[in-house]
Amino acid sequence: MIIEKVRKHGLWDSARMAGSIAKRRLRPQIDAWRFRDAPKYASPTDAELSQIESDLARLSIAVTDYTPPQDRFQRFQQEAWFPAHYHGGQASGVWDEKLLEHWIAGELLDLEHWSPDDVYVDIASCNSPWAKVLRQRRGLSAYAIDLAPVGAAYADLPYYRSEDATQTSFADDSVRGASLQCAYEMFQGDHDQLLIKELARILRPGGKVIILPLYMHTHYCAYATPEYFGKGYANAEAKEYIRMDCYGVPSSRKYDAQRLKQRVLDPIQQAGLRYRLLALRNKAVLGTGIYCHFILVIEK
Repeated sequence: MIIEKVRKHGLWDSARMAGSIAKRRLRPQIDAWRFRDAPKYASPTDAELSQIESDLARLSIAVTDYTPPQDRFQRFQQEAWFPAHYHGGQASGVWDEKLLEHWIAGELLDLEHWSPDDVYVDIASCNSPWAKVLRQRRGLSAYAIDLAPVGAAYADLPYYRSEDATQTSFADDSVRGASLQCAYEMFQGDHDQLLIKELARILRPGGKVIILPLYMHTHYCAYATPEYFGKGYANAEAKEYIRMDCYGVPSSRKYDAQRLKQRVLDPIQQAGLRYRLLALRNKAVLGTGIYCHFILVIEK
């Protein structure tokens, strides 16, 4: 009888909603206790980045210094290519990093000098406005693709597509350039290698792809957020860590030098492509919280 009265007056749904909110608020504390003994992920230190570069050198993999001009990046920031709320806005701690990633991709692809018919693809774009802005400001044939359904803000734009980047709808030799900003590490299983094969198919001769950051570590590893940790999303050979400060990441891969060669660089060459591996050398002057270090350039 009491339950029927609660349901009748709509209090049942209110109680369930309150319980759900309380559970979400307590979730970080609950997870911190549940995974108190799990190995926690830590980004490589400056000393470890140097070690990675030494490991690459021992495998005869050249790393080229990259020092983009600070004044050009400052001008890009002042031009407001992204809305103030993008990635949590300027107070998020990653604002400069996210703008830098897109700006560097544009600089290395030389988007400023493309013609309107040149096709650019923002791969694994999530809900980024980048493709839309490139069309509006540069007049480029820019597209955005992601496995996830197209967000409401872009649902009516035919150049935002829900697609698997390893099996796209682009024609052979049709894409002049593409980039992945903070995305390649999310390609699970063998999709990191399948993407390379697809790039070899869709890139036109002289075409180029920029991957940044190219996440690396001193050992082959991956992290997952609490809801995915220990559930088999990481590559079997990679040491799995947990990341406790966010949610929504099944697995984020970090190559060591040997696995980068085996899984990425060798397949690039076997597909008839070329690569350059860059290291960003002037992080300190480019903004707050810049963590991009390695940048992979793939060319056909």
